[in-house]
Amino acid sequence: MPSSSIQNDQKFLVKSTVFTIVGTLLKVAGPVLMIVVARVFGKEIFGTYVSTQLFVLTLCRVAVLGLDKVLHRYLPQNNVCGRPLHEGLVESFWVAVFIASLFSVVLWVGSFFNLQTISSGLAMLSSAEISLYALSVIPYTMLNMFAGASEGNRHPQYKIFINDFAIMALAPFIAVVLYFAGFQDKFALPVGFFVANLLGVIIYFVLINRQFPQIKWFIKKRVPRELLSFSLPLGFSEAVSTFLLRVDLWMVLALLGPETAGIYAVMVTISNGLKTIRQSYNPILQPVVAGMSGERLKTDLKPVFSYCVSMVTLIQLTIGFFILLFPEQTMMIAGKAFVTKENPVATLGILITGNLINGFFGLSGSIINGLGKSKFMLLMNVFALAMAVVMNRICIPIFGIAGAALSSMSYQIMQCIWMNLYLKKMGYWPYQRNLCVQGVWILLLVAVNYVINFVYFPSLLVKSIFYVVVLMGLLLTFWMQGLIGKKESWKKK
Repeated sequence: MPSSSIQNDQKFLVKSTVFTIVGTLLKVAGPVLMIVVARVFGKEIFGTYVSTQLFVLTLCRVAVLGLDKVLHRYLPQNNVCGRPLHEGLVESFWVAVFIASLFSVVLWVGSFFNLQTISSGLAMLSSAEISLYALSVIPYTMLNMFAGASEGNRHPQYKIFINDFAIMALAPFIAVVLYFAGFQDKFALPVGFFVANLLGVIIYFVLINRQFPQIKWFIKKRVPRELLSFSLPLGFSEAVSTFLLRVDLWMVLALLGPETAGIYAVMVTISNGLKTIRQSYNPILQPVVAGMSGERLKTDLKPVFSYCVSMVTLIQLTIGFFILLFPEQTMMIAGKAFVTKENPVATLGILITGNLINGFFGLSGSIINGLGKSKFMLLMNVFALAMAVVMNRICIPIFGIAGAALSSMSYQIMQCIWMNLYLKKMGYWPYQRNLCVQGVWILLLVAVNYVINFVYFPSLLVKSIFYVVVLMGLLLTFWMQGLIGKKESWKKK
């Protein structure tokens, strides 16, 4: 019955929200340790490390062909269709590992011929360093596939605690330990990244076998046609989206050099605390939407979606106001060298605003993917990537790293408008009226960003008092909207 279905969805979303909140608190360790890495290794090495690491992660995203995301939709249907619960997992896993292995070989061969010297930003890396980074392509690809399978099986906590927290915290931690143990600094970072990924793979093997006791890892079966037909456009879309998320940093590296890229990388690392909140809800919401019938989409989509948007936005606002009010203090974790004449309040404010808008309206992408419209997402992301490249090329030489932040915010707004117009065209408008409160909070943050930049320069005491007031207001909003999971709050239009 629909009522019992939405109750099951409600329980799953509330449980996942608890994991997300706990995971968010733990995720703080990752960015903080990354900033410590910047302090220990310096701006130039840190900027090159982040750029190279993101390049490896991008290769991994291409290698999985979107198969990890398709498992969000395919695995929930195995039980409904009477298929083995793990069908599609092993077949997809080996395809992704094979492609990742090819990428690793290409990187190793390229490093042998010193092809990294083609890029001025990567020219400082030796062949040995590139080879070490190439080692991480295979285990990180495995981590993506295992995370996708766990999320499709309604265990999002594994990705939250392993991929988002443990790996992101262990990699810089191991690198810093190796550095102080006397390990050569240029090798400490890639080795730390590889070891952290390998440990994550070992843990996942145990968890996946517990989730799917009947699974067999060595089988002679092809990827199911239904899964593959949906994954190819989604895979290209995810690959384009991955480039899109990192193009601003890469263009800062190319146009302004590794030192400036290091400063911008710290700002992106800090502001990405908001982005990961929205991203963590994608695999939570998408399986729920994929499991809805046409009738349930008309009745249950709006309350389920609005609950997710409410939670994402309130968590983001809690973090966003803190970063906005105490930007210099946050940047000082990385060291005085990272607090430059370019106002961190302005640049961080732009990045935070873009992520907040994307957190409010960007979850509509999960609905579109849940409905199987992966071709639309590919088209939109290709256009957004072209837009981002053009805007970065124009804005960065004029405004510096603030121009990169403006570009990032602009394409996110464009994506949000396009996705919601597409949903409206299909007959869906999944926003409840009470979300206007979250909209007011976002406008308040934008106003505060303008005021403390150009009108009033408050003291730390005033900022602290204001932040306490903001926290009380956010908690009141949480309570008034019934986000603890009460049934009646979900039915409210």
